Amino acid sequence: MNTTWDPISLEIHWGRLRAIVDEAGAALIRTAFSPIVREGKDFAILVMDAKGRAIVQTTQSVPAFIGTMPRTMAAFLKKYPMETWHPGDVVATNDPWDGAGHLPDLNLAMPVFRNGRVIAFVGVIAHLTDVGGRGFSADAGELFEEGLQIPVSRLQRDGEINQDLMDIIGRNSRVPVQVLGDIEAMISVGESAATRLLSLLDESGLADIDSLASEIHGRSEAAMREAIRKIPEGVYEDEVPLDGLDAPLVMKMKITVANGAIRVSFDGSSPQVRGGINSTMGFTYSYTVHALKSVLDPSVPNNDGTNRPFLIEAPEGSIFNCTRPAAVAARSQVGHFICCAIHGALSKVLPGHVIADSSGPRPMITFTGQHDDGRHFVNTILLHGGMGATPQSDGIACIAFPTNTAAIPVEIIEATTPLRVEEKQFLPASGGTGKYRGGLGQRIALRVIGKYPMRMLMIGSRHRFGPRGMFGGEAGAKLRASLNGEPLTNTNGVTLLQPGDLVVLEAPGGGGYGNAAERPEALARADRANGIGIEFKETT
Repeated sequence: MNTTWDPISLEIHWGRLRAIVDEAGAALIRTAFSPIVREGKDFAILVMDAKGRAIVQTTQSVPAFIGTMPRTMAAFLKKYPMETWHPGDVVATNDPWDGAGHLPDLNLAMPVFRNGRVIAFVGVIAHLTDVGGRGFSADAGELFEEGLQIPVSRLQRDGEINQDLMDIIGRNSRVPVQVLGDIEAMISVGESAATRLLSLLDESGLADIDSLASEIHGRSEAAMREAIRKIPEGVYEDEVPLDGLDAPLVMKMKITVANGAIRVSFDGSSPQVRGGINSTMGFTYSYTVHALKSVLDPSVPNNDGTNRPFLIEAPEGSIFNCTRPAAVAARSQVGHFICCAIHGALSKVLPGHVIADSSGPRPMITFTGQHDDGRHFVNTILLHGGMGATPQSDGIACIAFPTNTAAIPVEIIEATTPLRVEEKQFLPASGGTGKYRGGLGQRIALRVIGKYPMRMLMIGSRHRFGPRGMFGGEAGAKLRASLNGEPLTNTNGVTLLQPGDLVVLEAPGGGGYGNAAERPEALARADRANGIGIEFKETT
């Protein structure tokens, strides 16, 4: 077995590993039943070593999933020790504390056997369209209202599906065909990735992936520690206001840099609330290390080694480390703000590596009801806003930062839901002004065209506090919503829509970077030519 890796061999094998998971990801997109997986790309596929440590993940991956899967794998191995796994096994859970932070995200893992022993695991995580309960919103008071809970369980044993568990999942969903179809697709692509990994080992003459994983982890850790050592040692802080539900909340962050490592503390942040915007520790950890990596060295691969220099702490019982049975369905409305605090705190020492606040967390709108022929539907629309401006350029318009999902096309919305998209466009002047302007948000207008009423479950922040600018840049626009021309103030709840109703949603723009008086003339001319303008006036 190879125990030393020269750069060329390592790069070839690293490329092969990436191709294995990306091929599996492409297969999942082709075979998934639901729009949120097939079109929204709300999934991730990972290869882990025999100890459950992440090695590689799909290029199109959600940061929450790649950060939480090793924690999930640890929970799987705790309940099912290594000697109890068989070829063809699949273990599953959607537990928010063991998994990706809320019930819709199903986590699967399957072993890769070679010469009679487990040499790796493949993890597959995807957002299921519906797991029952009140639906995908923030208005639940506790976890029990949010849907079906699946503890760590064997979904498949020796290649035989656990039909009883599948029947329970299907019976608790409003759209069982979509949900069960997605699960079967997840199992299939995971098994395909395992087969491809074994083929790689056969071609390379490797008995396992231990030495390859160790090399990837070691080099990634060394690169990240080198990036950290370029920062002056010290303590860097930021405080970010959060919309909350009934009242505003606060995120307090302290970043301590010392000895080639970083400690991040959320001490002083608001306590958990009765409502679905609480974040589990795994979700908090994922978005913290994701944001740190994006600032320090975006080129380093995501894996267990990359994250070793980071220690993330949050007080138990806070909104960033909630305890059972807290409601967590809309945990993005807290967790997606973490990148803002990371960039804000590190702007003091890395002004050329940070960006202004982005519109994230993205608004999400789920529509549920019946088609005219009586069939049930549940469809979630991801409405992306603008990214914060950078030290070198305007922010990107309508992008899913920091979550990395994709927009659901208009054609899919109209084909799967009794809605007509009457308008979908960039929102002029929604990006904060500055030397570089924040990315534009968007406006979408949706008309109910079916004969039955439907429920709209909305998850959305930024209606109180717009995305902050940086170094003199202005804030981006706030989230706005209306129903039949009247403002919708409940952007984290459920609204009953009647046939003919018109819903209009405006996703925020990103914050600006630098003083607007220093804006390059070429960009200012382009703004005027495109009707964007360089002035942003907040309205109430």
